[in-house]
Amino acid sequence: MISLVAAVSKDLVIGKDGKLPWNIPEETELFKKLTLGHTIIMGKKTFLDTGVLKNRRNIVISRSLKKRPGIEIYKSLDMALKAARKTNGEEIFIIGGGEIFAQAIGIADKMYLSYVKGSYKGDTLFPSFNKKEWYAGKPEIHEKFTRIIYTRKRRDK
Repeated sequence: MISLVAAVSKDLVIGKDGKLPWNIPEETELFKKLTLGHTIIMGKKTFLDTGVLKNRRNIVISRSLKKRPGIEIYKSLDMALKAARKTNGEEIFIIGGGEIFAQAIGIADKMYLSYVKGSYKGDTLFPSFNKKEWYAGKPEIHEKFTRIIYTRKRRDK
């Protein structure tokens, strides 16, 4: 199962100058609980912002990043997913950034989106998606954000 995990503003902003435009510890803690012990896939810019996330298998997509402790590097999303799938069929979490989300949204099975309250300016957006292709779970309402888990509707073969 491929899942996207993101915190987004109402305008789908996910980043500004390579960083999150907000600091919401409760949302960060939910992200941590969800992804601990799993494989996470991220782009180079996201990795440079977050570094190695402990107690997870960190896969970074990059054509230029040199080998570093704690991460596996692959040149494409396809190569990263192929490597990730070798781990017991577990849920694979794609955590950003914008370019990686745009590549992955068409193949994702699930999305964990935390809609941050307030308006934020940014230079990186989560890709727009057709909500008719997804079942929206019951919103989890928190003080500074609302999390909705989307599950892709069955595709016709």
